[in-house]
Amino acid sequence: MTHSRAIHLVSRPLRFLLIGLAVAIFTTTAPIAADGRPGIAGGITDKPFIHADGSGTRIGGYMETHLRWEREAGFTEELTFEAKRFNLFAYAPISDRLRMVAELEFEEGGEEIVVEAALMDFDLHPAATFRMGMLLAPLGRFNLAHDSPANELTDRPLMSTDLIGTALSEVGMGFHGSFYPTSAARVAYEIYAVNGYNDGVLVGDADGTRIPAGKGNLEDNNRRPSWTGRLAVSPKPATEIGFSVHTGPINDWEVEGLQIDARRDLTLWVVDVQAELAGFRAEGEFASASIDAPATQPLLASAQSGYYAQLSRTFGYGLLNAMPGSRFTAVARLGNVDFDTDTDGDHQTRLTLGLNFRPVPDSVFKLDYQYNWARDGFNNETTTAGILFSAATYF
Repeated sequence: MTHSRAIHLVSRPLRFLLIGLAVAIFTTTAPIAADGRPGIAGGITDKPFIHADGSGTRIGGYMETHLRWEREAGFTEELTFEAKRFNLFAYAPISDRLRMVAELEFEEGGEEIVVEAALMDFDLHPAATFRMGMLLAPLGRFNLAHDSPANELTDRPLMSTDLIGTALSEVGMGFHGSFYPTSAARVAYEIYAVNGYNDGVLVGDADGTRIPAGKGNLEDNNRRPSWTGRLAVSPKPATEIGFSVHTGPINDWEVEGLQIDARRDLTLWVVDVQAELAGFRAEGEFASASIDAPATQPLLASAQSGYYAQLSRTFGYGLLNAMPGSRFTAVARLGNVDFDTDTDGDHQTRLTLGLNFRPVPDSVFKLDYQYNWARDGFNNETTTAGILFSAATYF
């Protein structure tokens, strides 16, 4: 994809987001929290410890532990315990208009320590807040709200981890907010300039084009910002449709004004949906990626896609007399990621069936059965199955 074509493809959604921002700022609207809904339920500014009684700086977090038993071709590939995550949150209301939020993540028992978020919000208008710092990119709803205690299954969707790179955190700044066309309906937006992905997308993984290999761009490698934004339409509190885009260059093509390579852009599109109907909760996302891969390297993919669809039903409220606030949830998820949409191979599909128990809303025990179909670049299929048991809780 040429640079001019990439600009043309992304211009319309960016104009749409900017028009929404202008309407939000210059139109008289209700306050951001007019209907009591956060910008993103379970997002960085919607955690249990933030809503607890008290004032001043607050500290919270969550922890998650796994037991995994996975088999391939009749052999046990993995039987292990994992101290998967231990995350710490901090929240500080600095003034009526200014606040700070941060999240520090310890993964795999401390093998990896990541600043997942460290941001400052400054309210300019009831429908417009300036945000800067280490941001969770608004690339689909799951990247914005992926805490383990809030999710019904142990593993995150394949599309989120292997295509987008959740949790995708980026340094940048921009605006977010909400406005209300009616008493029940809401339109929420986020739009930021960020450092974006780097050329690890093309050269960072031996398996070929892998977008998550290009994240972690703490200092922009090409001195050109990328743009990311999400527009979410919610006709009623239980229903939301989101449209997201992330676009920008991934390589450094100029040195002191001298062109040393062709500019290579990456554009990601995501559509996310959530709804409730007849006691069931449905949610899902679809993503498509276009990458300017060198034509001289046919093993590098220039188009990728992925999706997940999840259906859950909660039941047994207060079934256990000793725990009147407890409940059970049955859940099924089908997901897929295609690392090269122009070939038959190089893709993976996963089906997960789960049953979880919540003694209280902020703590959960999960039991999942997982089956995977994967094909390599030569279209050879491998199947794996596993049983996962995990526990996660906010604190």
